[in-house]
Amino acid sequence: MTVFSFILLIIIGLILQQTILKHGLDDVSYDIRSDSRCVECDKPFKLITSVANNKLLPVFFLRLSELVPLQLNIAENEKNITRRVIGGTTSHAGAAIEQVLYVMPRQRVTRELEVSLPKRGRYLLRGATLTGGDLLGITENSIRVNMAREIIVYPRRADIKPVEHAFGGYLGEVSVRRFIMPDPMEIVGFREYTGREPQRDISWKETLRRNRLMVKQYDFTAEQRASLILDISDAEEEQIEHGYEITRSICEYLESRRIRYSFYTNARMTAVNGSWTYIPDGIGSVHLNTILEGLGRAELDTFCSFRRLLHNTAQGRDDGRSYILVTANPARKQQIIAQYERQLGQKIFIIDIDHAGGEGR
Repeated sequence: MTVFSFILLIIIGLILQQTILKHGLDDVSYDIRSDSRCVECDKPFKLITSVANNKLLPVFFLRLSELVPLQLNIAENEKNITRRVIGGTTSHAGAAIEQVLYVMPRQRVTRELEVSLPKRGRYLLRGATLTGGDLLGITENSIRVNMAREIIVYPRRADIKPVEHAFGGYLGEVSVRRFIMPDPMEIVGFREYTGREPQRDISWKETLRRNRLMVKQYDFTAEQRASLILDISDAEEEQIEHGYEITRSICEYLESRRIRYSFYTNARMTAVNGSWTYIPDGIGSVHLNTILEGLGRAELDTFCSFRRLLHNTAQGRDDGRSYILVTANPARKQQIIAQYERQLGQKIFIIDIDHAGGEGR
């Protein structure tokens, strides 16, 4: 090799070195998401990372440092992944998972990482820092990709077997009361007046149409409905977390009994405008998952008092539904509870968070 050729190679190398250093991260895109936005505690799910090199020049060295929740656990079978804590012990502490990649021109590299989260809550994937290096590994250039992708972890299930028998008896009492005092919203037809029916049951419109006294006929076997109320006032963190677990299990119990139910809570929700604090009557997987997502988002403080919560629940209700209250320290709230029981005209089924899944009354 002549001296000229050697010098030419050096010049080409230096040009390539500067080009890679200056433009190595041009047209490189990054994305991360979970394969499911809502997950269960400790249940594995996938983090899907994609890096695309959209230019004709290869990326010889790319170090990917992704910002993930501190609590994120990586499956033991995952290799070539480095995890480190960032932010120390501050409230903003998180973790970074790092990997070195080589990306060919016009290539998209996709990685699926098996992970899990151990605790209920709302977590964020905050993006990544992409670092490219020169051919000699001497100089590096970095870009930051910011994002906020949510992962919602549902609360665990609680053992509510001690409650179920008592609740079944409570539902029986509600059904009997509805038979004695029919729900005016459940009219299925009309029949001729016999003189034994109360005058308020006379349908004057139907009487005029048929030219004889007619009374409304009620459906005494109308679909059961319930209002589930979660109160976290006057409760410690451990009680609140257990209350969320109990509430989840009660929802699943109502689903198994095919009882339509609404949901009320005074727990403040993270990153929402209050839409999860009241869920109207419903049943089925979409209804259940909407409530479970709210329980995953729920914080440890309230946005309204216990009295206001019961007021919101009782307002305009006269349809003979059952009421289930999940709360801590119900004895301290007995006066308020009694007031709204009188307003509703029936007892509220109370589940005390502190008693192994709750004790109903």
